[in-house]
Amino acid sequence: MVDKEQKKTYGQYEIPNEIHLLYQLENDLSNEGLSLSQIGFQPIYQFVPYWITPPDLIAFASTGGGGIHFGFLTDFHSVSNLSEAPIVCVTPTNDPPLRYMARNIREFLNLAYSVPYAEMLETMWNYEDEKQIIELIKEFEKDTSENWKRDREYIQTRYQQVFGTKKLDVVNYFIQVKKERAETIYMTTLDGLGVVRTKPSIKSKQHFNFPSNRNIDEVEIEKMRTFLEHSNETEKLVFVRDAHYRYVVSSGYDEAIWELLLELLISLKLEDEAESVSERC
Repeated sequence: MVDKEQKKTYGQYEIPNEIHLLYQLENDLSNEGLSLSQIGFQPIYQFVPYWITPPDLIAFASTGGGGIHFGFLTDFHSVSNLSEAPIVCVTPTNDPPLRYMARNIREFLNLAYSVPYAEMLETMWNYEDEKQIIELIKEFEKDTSENWKRDREYIQTRYQQVFGTKKLDVVNYFIQVKKERAETIYMTTLDGLGVVRTKPSIKSKQHFNFPSNRNIDEVEIEKMRTFLEHSNETEKLVFVRDAHYRYVVSSGYDEAIWELLLELLISLKLEDEAESVSERC
């Protein structure tokens, strides 16, 4: 079920069993004329990162709409096993575009099972009241045909049988995991994900002061290089997140930043992240 391109996507990590099961389930449903895309949760086979996709995120599923995708956040390879990696939603056309979703893949599978359509999770992430979820689902179901509902219920049943999922209180779950994530962050970043503390001895917390006009002329690039020369590893990782979030790291756009980030990631021996960034130009 897994080809060379998919193995390349996961780099040095072993592909979690849940992903193998996701591929198998999609294949089985396809033989019946159905797809996980009907519940907004289609496995990704080949993925070209969006400019806003974090370099340390391994995408595994998409909703099929608006470029929205879900992925494992490796926290710059501080996670040893992807089965324990947090899950992040990337929603390129919304604000904020990056949304911390779940502690791990097992809990994320429960989240996706808790709603009729997984793309709803991106919207629910900001909710503070269960009534908002009820209204959203009611509106969604109103425009859904009986045949579509029947197919979706069948797919959800198969999904539950494969993963042994259970329904969660989505609002309270999001509130709790976002709070937990905030408590683990050692340095904040513009994308909201932050950088977790990997080396207790590191105490400095200097952020690079990016120009408000997103200037990237030679003078500004030199300022960045000077900052990086005198920064510790954590500050460098914060720079990666902030520069990646602030500029368009893609072909034909902010290529000077692209080159600088690629060089920096290689110097930090973050080969998979460097590969992810290199694919954008």
